[in-house]
Amino acid sequence: MTQHSAQTFPSRFGALEQYSDFARETELERAETINARPFSEIVAFYDAMLPLLPEALDYLNTFDVKLLPREEANLLRLCLAMVEASMAVELFEDTNPKYLMPIRRFFPEHDKWAKDAAKRAGATA
Repeated sequence: MTQHSAQTFPSRFGALEQYSDFARETELERAETINARPFSEIVAFYDAMLPLLPEALDYLNTFDVKLLPREEANLLRLCLAMVEASMAVELFEDTNPKYLMPIRRFFPEHDKWAKDAAKRAGATA
């Protein structure tokens, strides 16, 4: 787990800064991060996020999802990572179960759309 010098999340969620590396932009990047970590790190992340998830979602619901400030967008991505990590913790008890498709073969179409939209928005700004 990495810590960044700049604040990554809204101040009321500062205790989650140590997990900022999980707040990747796309589902594929988050899945790769989760799958590359020891299971014990994923469990620690899950255990830290689980009690804060309802508060984080309530907080994020006060914003327009299309206009999230940077820190709130990072928090949303961290919540997504927690939900994605929950499969490893709750169902498989492993980050890389051998009976699942390798993560490198997985490419969610919504990630491509999100990246393309971000590029278009950057070109018009």
